[in-house]
Amino acid sequence: MKHVYARAQVIESVTSLTAERLSHFERLSIVTPVSTPDGPRYRTLDIRRITLLCELTDDFEVNEDALVIIMSLLDQLHGARGQLDQVMQAIGAEPSEIRQRLLQRFADGAASD
Repeated sequence: MKHVYARAQVIESVTSLTAERLSHFERLSIVTPVSTPDGPRYRTLDIRRITLLCELTDDFEVNEDALVIIMSLLDQLHGARGQLDQVMQAIGAEPSEIRQRLLQRFADGAASD
């Protein structure tokens, strides 16, 4: 696993993040570090999430219930995007005739909206 960070590194790199605040995000299950023999480690994605969480609470005064909902929706959107990428790869692997027919169907569907 590359680009993993210790707790102290994360706290140092994210403005306005404290150990208590990070623990709170973990208790809310909106940040989940990776367990390693050396202790919990955070991925680059976790640091981005933590930064967003701090910005939402500091700049927009979003409460913890809303944070949980926002992060859940972002996770769902990320999952849907991954599934869409898989569909696009599958379509790309099809013969040209099938790809063209699917593209036409997509265009027809977009035109009727």
